[in-house]
Amino acid sequence: MAVYGGIELGGTKCICAVGDGSDDAWTGTVIPTTDPETTTKAAVDWFRDVQTRSGSLVSLGAASFGPLDPVTGVITQATPKTAWRGWPVRAKLEHALGVPVQLDTDVNGAARAERAWGTAQGYSDVLYITIGTGIGVGAIVNGTVVHGRSHPEMGHMRIPQHLTDCQPGAPEQMWTGSCVIHGNCWEGLASGTAKAQRSALWAQASLEPPDAHVLESEYIALGLVNLICTYRPERVVIGGGVMRDAALLPRIRLRTRELLDAAYFPEASRIEELVVGPGLGDAAGVAGAILLAAELRPGHLQCRSVARLAGHIQAGLTST
Repeated sequence: MAVYGGIELGGTKCICAVGDGSDDAWTGTVIPTTDPETTTKAAVDWFRDVQTRSGSLVSLGAASFGPLDPVTGVITQATPKTAWRGWPVRAKLEHALGVPVQLDTDVNGAARAERAWGTAQGYSDVLYITIGTGIGVGAIVNGTVVHGRSHPEMGHMRIPQHLTDCQPGAPEQMWTGSCVIHGNCWEGLASGTAKAQRSALWAQASLEPPDAHVLESEYIALGLVNLICTYRPERVVIGGGVMRDAALLPRIRLRTRELLDAAYFPEASRIEELVVGPGLGDAAGVAGAILLAAELRPGHLQCRSVARLAGHIQAGLTST
């Protein structure tokens, strides 16, 4: 039996999976992301073992953190993960496994998967946003994933800084943010890393920090407004570790609706339909990687029940 492989290369964990869409052809594993040699070898060894037990791997999709060079398949020198700078992800996997590999960003992979199998099914214009260690955005316009000179870097857009987001005890001095490249960009103000660093800063000063819910909902809403104004999407899916706080999504919707003004943006009046949580959870990235693999060798996967495959992905991740 021929199967497709998918690998989501994340900053802390690497999720590998194979499947062909049928009910009994699913398996997956989670590998810690360490240095590139160790992580890649562990993933390759797992795929080889699956090939021995389950059948030939016909192609592999890789959804990776970045920044990436989509032409060469290399993680660029700009990545904050210094050990991975210049790592040729696609070439290493192709050489080790002997199959064609298609590479894209983790958020582009997740956007594909949510559109195919998750809460963005049936829509041609979709944004997938992950808010975790960093912030990334995958955009699909007229059914096509957006790429420009490289992949978009919307997590680094500039947004206004909230007046309470200052240095402890110095209200006239704004906090510098957590982004190692841009300081107080969207990622530097609203990511999980930003939340943790801000909290630690105020704790060190033994002072009460600004309200984290107010800051987070304000910052995420400001980013959403920029993206909605730019893309006019039919569906915005927001995932990532920060969004596991169930109280956050309603606050983000409310503030986004206020900032948009329904008199000018009619979609603001149906904000609950426009801005939603993910349908695939932590499985979105690796599911998108499998879709990337299927694009290289199309046929079998698309003929199967993708909803059932998505269920197997969730179950596989839960059991690891």
